[in-house]
Amino acid sequence: MRYARLQDNAVAEIIDLPAGLAIADAFHPDVASTMIEAPDPAVTVGWLWDGEALSPPTTDHAEHQRAMIAAVDARRDGILAGGYPTAGLHISLSNASRADMTAMAATALAAIGGAIPWPDSYALGWIAMENERLALATPVEGLTLAGLVGDYYARTVQHARTLKDAVLAAPDEAALDAIDISAGWPTVG
Repeated sequence: MRYARLQDNAVAEIIDLPAGLAIADAFHPDVASTMIEAPDPAVTVGWLWDGEALSPPTTDHAEHQRAMIAAVDARRDGILAGGYPTAGLHISLSNASRADMTAMAATALAAIGGAIPWPDSYALGWIAMENERLALATPVEGLTLAGLVGDYYARTVQHARTLKDAVLAAPDEAALDAIDISAGWPTVG
């Protein structure tokens, strides 16, 4: 049989006793008096006892919001760490890589405008996270890549901000539960 040992009206421990072994035979009376049957496998440490039934622990609304915001940040960071997927490769979205991408885009604009030639260093290709080159034979290809990478980064960051704004504006737990933080993230293609 499965039992919950209570402390301050909360489950402090789950104990499984062999069939036929009574609580009174297994524990000192002081301990046995703190135990109730808990056959539901969902009951875990932290569940609350109201004198009649066990229920999951409640969380403070602000605590729930903080947890959801942390989950949004983790999802955003994971997407950004994965880079921008293109041609079977991934372009880094790190701050340094995006700064380099901005410099390449400025160079591409100057080359498109005829002020400078498209440098061989860029024509050789952008080095992807896989340490392979993504060819950028023309300045238009370089500018296109920069635009796509920048847009993907911005859509990811903006979606995270939109989700966090919704979480912060949620007036109650039902509103928080209605927010799907796994939906709406940018995709490529």
